[in-house]
Amino acid sequence: MQTQLSRRQTDKLSPANITGLKHRDGRDSEVVMSYSYHRERSYSSRSGSRSSSRRRFKESLIIITIVLAIIIALMFVCLKLWQGKNELQNSLVEKSVIVKTYEQELSILRTLNPYHVGSSEVLQEAVNNIDLFPGWITRVYPLPENHEKAMYMMDLGSFVMNETRFSLSSHQRYGIPKPNKSMYRMNGLMPSHVKGRHQIGIEFYINDRKLVVAKDKSGIGSCYARVDVNQKRVIDKHLRIFTRYNTEQMLTGEVELNKGLFPISAVFYCDKRSDFNGADVEVAISFRQPNQSSLSVERNSIFHIYNPQGVTAKL
Repeated sequence: MQTQLSRRQTDKLSPANITGLKHRDGRDSEVVMSYSYHRERSYSSRSGSRSSSRRRFKESLIIITIVLAIIIALMFVCLKLWQGKNELQNSLVEKSVIVKTYEQELSILRTLNPYHVGSSEVLQEAVNNIDLFPGWITRVYPLPENHEKAMYMMDLGSFVMNETRFSLSSHQRYGIPKPNKSMYRMNGLMPSHVKGRHQIGIEFYINDRKLVVAKDKSGIGSCYARVDVNQKRVIDKHLRIFTRYNTEQMLTGEVELNKGLFPISAVFYCDKRSDFNGADVEVAISFRQPNQSSLSVERNSIFHIYNPQGVTAKL
């Protein structure tokens, strides 16, 4: 038995068997290497496809982002163009209103210039013909939303104001519509007898009749005054008025003038939210020449041009 077993073991270790085993081990190693190679190749191909997919995804995101940015930019440009169009339309409307107002101003100035001469010669012609009369050319307006828009409104009528102290309801005596609250725009000619610094004073008086009945009540309001002399702003201010403490307020301004006759304009009104009506508000305008010591109120401080023979003359 032992001899047979040894022979069998010897047979197993014979050169032929050893060679077969070598061949089998080689095939096994080749199979293992082939499997490893295919596995690595499969892994690398999957990795490559994944990186390629990621790259394509990133490129798609970049393209989408660029397209969205272009769309947003185009929408922004369209919005700006639309806003510009609206602003242009609003500007055209405002310009047309201004042109219409200037045309009205020109027609009024034509009625104030009764001579067939140029506008630069009107004052000299008025002085030569002694056609200057005391008083302001006063136009009545509804209350504006703010003082910037006051210059572009249509007036309700005009009259000559030849009073040193007047209320903002004085127009009711001249057949002009009777709004409870109104704005006055006044124009005239201011003589300067002495070269130097001239002072102008505007004083508001609040005569609230309701306070007579209810003395414990306080009227509150905001009033506006503006004065221009020879195209120079002299007074431009809003006043806050509380009648419980003070029913009078004073504004002053100064302007440098040579000797001569200069255009002057003034605007007065109290806001819509004020407790005062036009009849409750009185205004006094005073002047001081360089050779005077204090402000004075005189009827001959402001003039306008009047010539009955040529009131409607055209320039």
